[in-house]
Amino acid sequence: MTAMKLDTEFTRMMGVDYPIIGAPMFLVSYEELVVAVAEAGGLGAIPLPNFRTVDDLRRTLDKIRQKTDKPIGVNIHVSGKFEWKERLALCLDFGVKFFISSLGDPRLILDDVHANGGQVFADVISVDQGLRARDRGVDGLIAVATGAGGHSGTAPTIILVPHLISKVGLPVIAAGGISTGAQMAAAIGLGACAVIVGTRLIASTESRASDEYKQAVVAAGPEDIVCTDRITGNPATWLAESIEKFDTMPDLRSKKWREFWSAGLSVAQAGEIKPAGEIIREMVTDYVSTCKKLGESVRGL
Repeated sequence: MTAMKLDTEFTRMMGVDYPIIGAPMFLVSYEELVVAVAEAGGLGAIPLPNFRTVDDLRRTLDKIRQKTDKPIGVNIHVSGKFEWKERLALCLDFGVKFFISSLGDPRLILDDVHANGGQVFADVISVDQGLRARDRGVDGLIAVATGAGGHSGTAPTIILVPHLISKVGLPVIAAGGISTGAQMAAAIGLGACAVIVGTRLIASTESRASDEYKQAVVAAGPEDIVCTDRITGNPATWLAESIEKFDTMPDLRSKKWREFWSAGLSVAQAGEIKPAGEIIREMVTDYVSTCKKLGESVRGL
């Protein structure tokens, strides 16, 4: 049971206590992390490329539903590199209501998701992408800013979030450089309806990252993160030490991907490995404290 609730457009939309989404991280986010985030009051999410077969996905969704009835989310790639149609139908059968559309046309999934009472938010890194996504009918945007773990944009969160809100007019979720409640307060203050937390949750006990990967995230500083398009063909952020010997891109299903460690600039706030639920609760406590401090700074009104 959570002790309090935070009220934003996202928490009302999804019926969660906190506007915190556990990032759907490749080879990191599975049922353990999704359940921990959901039970702590946030919204846990998985990426469909984590699952080689439909049966693998079915088993994972079944395990999640055995442990929590809280809302969860799914990141779905509709680029054509991954088979998604049968997987989408399965997610809808399991009651998934929140979908993040990446690397493709969200119109491919909108009708089915909306028919099941769900929402589709599109990953974007610019206003142009946001406008195209809006015109295609999405319900909201994920502002993927510079410094985000994995594929990232070029504008910082503090610029990209209000820019998208003013130009596109859809609900915006902030992604990139958010690991603490104070950072979440900054994003909500900019107009975001929720935040996505990834890098900090890599260093959680429920993450499927290797122990070496988790320890590297804890030990790293922002100067240890590099952004390059050499790995996937698109700009993305990585722990520099993990890609020093990178040669050529492995097959999409290769275990070699476990040797490349994605992380964002918010490694700066990943001080130790701890349970994901504790991370979420600490963020909420810090958020409330930050909001109170901000209120105390206002005088004479």
